[in-house]
Amino acid sequence: MRREKEKIAVLVRAVPEKGKRNGEGHAVGVTGINEDGELLRLYPLRFRYGEGLVDFKKNDLLEVTVTRPENDMRWESRKVLDYVNLEKPAKDREIKEFILPLVTSLEKLNVERASLGVVKPELLDIEVKINSLEIFDRQQYFDMMGDFLEKGEKVGMPVEIKYIFRCEGEEACRGHKIVLLDWELNEAVRNIVRGDKEPLAVKRKIREQLFDHLKGKELYFIMGTHFIYGTWLITGVFCPEKESVNQRSIFDFRQKRTVTEMNKGKQEHPVLNR
Repeated sequence: MRREKEKIAVLVRAVPEKGKRNGEGHAVGVTGINEDGELLRLYPLRFRYGEGLVDFKKNDLLEVTVTRPENDMRWESRKVLDYVNLEKPAKDREIKEFILPLVTSLEKLNVERASLGVVKPELLDIEVKINSLEIFDRQQYFDMMGDFLEKGEKVGMPVEIKYIFRCEGEEACRGHKIVLLDWELNEAVRNIVRGDKEPLAVKRKIREQLFDHLKGKELYFIMGTHFIYGTWLITGVFCPEKESVNQRSIFDFRQKRTVTEMNKGKQEHPVLNR
């Protein structure tokens, strides 16, 4: 198979999965954006517990060697053969610059038959379902980023969170209720559960941190489809600091960028071209 190298900025780290092929090692999936402004689903980035864990985080720049997966037909998906952390993390404002032109709605993503996308949600509510309060440090949540090489270890989420929202700026949007798989926010939930075992108190604290707190911030959902069923999942949350003055709307930004590209031609993004 043809191998290619891509330079990507990490937008989402999926929850790690334990490999079953030889019983050793773990793998993590990533949603990133490349130099051409394309969202890509990358899997597996392999690591072992006790060996530094995952050596990259959100906003880090990676150089990945990839090929097309054999068992995932979603065009945004890539199988990772190797990767290097370039140790040049982007700032939130830089990440925001190149995801703004991608902001759309689930309605449009469905028409385009996409499997990755970015939406700006208008939060309406949050639904918290507690399946179990028995949380263990190495218990794995299920993740739906795509099993390209092997089936990972999958268990039900002890605390299941769904956001109820509308896609901002989309008149055709009637609202969505979608499960959250963001690794960092799920870690926040695990920390809440470690400190409190009373279900009502856990639900209240989750609502305060993951709904009340986020509702007042500038918020973007990184969306991805389920590997098997094709349904949408919130795979990541991007929440930059709000700009205090003269903030442009996402639509003004997208329109201005489109005109610039038409006049000057396609250029590599400076953040990814360091």
